[in-house]
Amino acid sequence: MLFPLDPNTSKCKVFEKLNAELIHFLHQSINEKRFTRKLFSILTGQECWDNQATKEKFEAVFRALPVPIADRQRLYDSIQNCQDLPLLFRDKTVPIPNITPVKLFDSVKSLTTHLFTRTKDLAGIKRIATESIEEHYQAYVRSNSELCFLCGTSSLAQNRFNIADDDQWRADYDHLLCKDKYPAFSCHPDNFIPTCHICNSKAKGAKDVLSDARLGRRKAFFPLPPFQESFHHLVAMVPVFSALADLKADGNLSPLRAARVSYPGATVDEREMIKSWIDLYQVPKRVGERITNVFCEYIDADCTPEDFNDFCEQIERKSRREPADIMKTEWRFWWFRLYQWLNAQHEDIKREAWELIQWKKQRVNDNNAAQTFGI
Repeated sequence: MLFPLDPNTSKCKVFEKLNAELIHFLHQSINEKRFTRKLFSILTGQECWDNQATKEKFEAVFRALPVPIADRQRLYDSIQNCQDLPLLFRDKTVPIPNITPVKLFDSVKSLTTHLFTRTKDLAGIKRIATESIEEHYQAYVRSNSELCFLCGTSSLAQNRFNIADDDQWRADYDHLLCKDKYPAFSCHPDNFIPTCHICNSKAKGAKDVLSDARLGRRKAFFPLPPFQESFHHLVAMVPVFSALADLKADGNLSPLRAARVSYPGATVDEREMIKSWIDLYQVPKRVGERITNVFCEYIDADCTPEDFNDFCEQIERKSRREPADIMKTEWRFWWFRLYQWLNAQHEDIKREAWELIQWKKQRVNDNNAAQTFGI
């Protein structure tokens, strides 16, 4: 998690109810031989029982449960004992529920996916929870901001003026523990965080937070209260400049060869969690690509320097104090870190950056003139 969430960020009440119902159902099923209404709770359970599609999903799980009571007890215990999700992220020795055989795994996955995608929208469920997922999203945004706190590069969603919370558009909710591998947590209230479309659907997808394909179990940041783990204070941006002579020889080269993200001062544990963040969301690659491509144009437009001395003064001013909107405006954090790096460099490095910016600006002007006047 790049930025820390507000400690008052609330959990989604709909998923608190649905997750509690799942745990209640598994507990009640330990000693029961028949699928009946008494397997469900009084309020939330009645809504699940009355909805035919949801009822059928619960029944499929019941039919797939192992026959021996001891095996049912072990299944319930394995899930109940893992309700403290942060422990799974912080302690690699905490066992992860092993739902077997395949038929049971698939039926649990089908049920919890249905609870997440369909049951949550039932009018009765929202009434009991006193909140819809859309209303929870609006509460999340008010506590934090509309910026994706995983990457700091993109907004979550756009609100429309004078529209009720329950009718607003909302961002994707990323399952920290993906539905495909951890179906027992598909509707757990600690397993969701709103993310931008790129982080959720393009970068992460169904990647496994807790397991590296090569190295096995790993630690990862747990972003929600009470931990709100983040590492923005550890991040540094380091641009790698091309040689001006190379640019003059080949005008197709970029003034920046790379823009690298580093984490000086990070502990061993923090580096392990940062690596998980990198693997899952690929943010450094995304940031490096963008800054490399628009470095000269952005700095020139943002600083509008009159000469080299003014350029240095602008860099110093922009790195002096953290912008007030650093956790609200897209890309603000990453450019601030770049300004900090530039300001800390010797005058020779600053002059190198200045000359590259001027070269690119002149080249753009020459190209525009050629297109306009055919020169």
